[in-house]
Amino acid sequence: MSCPRCGSEGHSHATATLSIDPSTEPTIALVGNPNVGKSTLFNQLTGARQRVVNAPGTTVQVASGNWHKAKIKVLDLPGTYSLIATSPDEQVVSDTIACAPGTITDREKTRGIDLVLVLLDGSSLTRSLYLLGQVGQTGQPVAAVVTMTDVAVENGDVIDYDALSRTLGIPILPMDPRSSKDYERLEEMVTEAIRTRPHIRGIDPDPGAPGYIGHVGCDCCEPKPKSTSKKKKKAAVSRMHAEELGRADTLFSWVDSVEKSFHESRAEPERLSRSDKLDRLLLNPLVGLAIFFSLMWLLFKTAGEWVSPLQDRFEDFFSKTDPGAISVANGVVWLLKKVGLNDTWFQQLTVGGIVNGLGVVASFFPLMFVIYAAFSVLEDSGYMARAAFLGDRLMRKIGLDGRVILPLIMGFGCNLPSLAAVRTLPSARQRLVTVLITPYTSCAARVTIYLMIARIFFRGHVATIVFSMYLLSAVLIVLAAWVLKFFITKDEKAAPLMLVLPAYQIPRLLIMLKMTFRRSWAFVTGAGKIIVAMTAVVWLMGAIPVGAGDKGFADPELAMEDSLYGKTAQVLVPAFKPTGFGEWHMTGALMTGFVAKETVISSVVTSYNLDPDADAGDAEDDGSDLGKLPKLVSQSLTESAGSGYQGLAAFAFLVFVLAYTPCLATVAEQAKLIGAKKATAAVGVQLAVAWLLAVGIFQIGKLFL
Repeated sequence: MSCPRCGSEGHSHATATLSIDPSTEPTIALVGNPNVGKSTLFNQLTGARQRVVNAPGTTVQVASGNWHKAKIKVLDLPGTYSLIATSPDEQVVSDTIACAPGTITDREKTRGIDLVLVLLDGSSLTRSLYLLGQVGQTGQPVAAVVTMTDVAVENGDVIDYDALSRTLGIPILPMDPRSSKDYERLEEMVTEAIRTRPHIRGIDPDPGAPGYIGHVGCDCCEPKPKSTSKKKKKAAVSRMHAEELGRADTLFSWVDSVEKSFHESRAEPERLSRSDKLDRLLLNPLVGLAIFFSLMWLLFKTAGEWVSPLQDRFEDFFSKTDPGAISVANGVVWLLKKVGLNDTWFQQLTVGGIVNGLGVVASFFPLMFVIYAAFSVLEDSGYMARAAFLGDRLMRKIGLDGRVILPLIMGFGCNLPSLAAVRTLPSARQRLVTVLITPYTSCAARVTIYLMIARIFFRGHVATIVFSMYLLSAVLIVLAAWVLKFFITKDEKAAPLMLVLPAYQIPRLLIMLKMTFRRSWAFVTGAGKIIVAMTAVVWLMGAIPVGAGDKGFADPELAMEDSLYGKTAQVLVPAFKPTGFGEWHMTGALMTGFVAKETVISSVVTSYNLDPDADAGDAEDDGSDLGKLPKLVSQSLTESAGSGYQGLAAFAFLVFVLAYTPCLATVAEQAKLIGAKKATAAVGVQLAVAWLLAVGIFQIGKLFL
């Protein structure tokens, strides 16, 4: 028997037997182009009943959740324009639809895919129909949702959705995923489609098509042993390419015939849409960049100055110890007193270590909420794709593929998903360069450090200081890529960026708030575990005496500099003397920051051995540990840098934080992608670059002050 994919005789595709257990809940897979509203629909269906997992054997993330009201499991597959796998994302989509063994359907213990719900972009329906046709060729039951219908109307398209449904032979529902009014109709449509298992009229299941249900693969399509003749290999590949071309031609002809059935009219086809008019301004090389930088500065202005009072209130709720204050710290002290553990080392660990760590974590929440809210607005409005477009020209000038800009933008949120996204780049050399420059993107965890130092030393200029860190981050990325161009990508021509710009939309407030809260909570809870653990470790190291005479463990008179933590941090001081922040409180914070940047502030708080019950005597002291920090940190840097140079040393410290290794998790991910040796070398380079920049800023800056 010939293989339906490549035509080789004596082979056939193995077919997975899909054992359906009626007792398990049905599963639907959401499939659609990027920026079509798929994730918004998923979040509305599942709410908090969702989780993100990696597809087996990949770093591609698939969201899985339960549509509780309908008792249906929902898989949110990566956005794609085609089922032909040219990237890991597309491969995961194709394999999941095929229900191939070892894919996400196995990990989630589903009974297979009962329905593929395809989201069609109403503003560009023709492009979406091609993907719909490919899904039809897989043999899976199909239903469709049409989004962006308001944009289609604005563009002059009047679409007869009933006629489209009759032509395709599947249920179709036009709806706005951001609005709650159509979800009951969606539930009815999906429930009925799972029961009736509709298939697309005019599209026959094709065993050779990507994503064909039950397709596992065939040995004739896999790499052959060396004994196989080159002539036979070439013939098999030629047959496979011919099949794919024929399949594509069939789909395009089908799309043309379908398109004629649903357009009632097209009013004013030549007039510019609202998105086109905005793009003339926002994509202008000069005006567009000016608007982008202005938006970023406004974001940091808001996060740096307006959110600060709210952060203090969150932190006070945990660590404020003024008599009569309602706080977790006072509650813990009262409880320990009741059980006879007051004035013990356990109270010091609990209040001075763990509770203070929780206070730092709590203070992050309003900050991250504002940052994630801003990014949600930029994403949902369609502006983020424009930002990628604006950066494409620069990327190509330094020898990088235009697609690199998207992982780098993700890196400003967190380096880990940014590195995971690097796997989608087709060129191995492009992937290597991107992995090496990603750590220079200023992740969200660093923002908290920038804000703390800026508020202490640069009052009135907080937004400008934070904004300068992001500008410097961009400069470091460009310079690093430009240098690596001569060693890695010098013979490779960068491909132009192919990007579909979604129509501009007004973000829905409720959806945005839900997503922002979920992201902020995930950040705080994820980072909080590390922060509280590291705070406790720092406290314990600070409680172990080293060369402190007769002082024992957790002795109230034990100075932090005479502890294991202090002595370890002091070992690093000579190396940082030229930077201006060669002071053990700061070097100790950098030491824990190598594990995770989120721990830097909590380490500084703990290293000063701040007693929650003591009066710091500072006019700015509000009773909380963060309230005591400004005077103490300022004194430390004044001692290490010299009077009049403490602000310069503080800026050098921020630059070092920006440029040195983001966290151990990032290093581990780098090692997975490029190997342990290259990852270790990259860490060494990052530390060297950070040290040289800090030394240069402080030493050269002193000449002008």
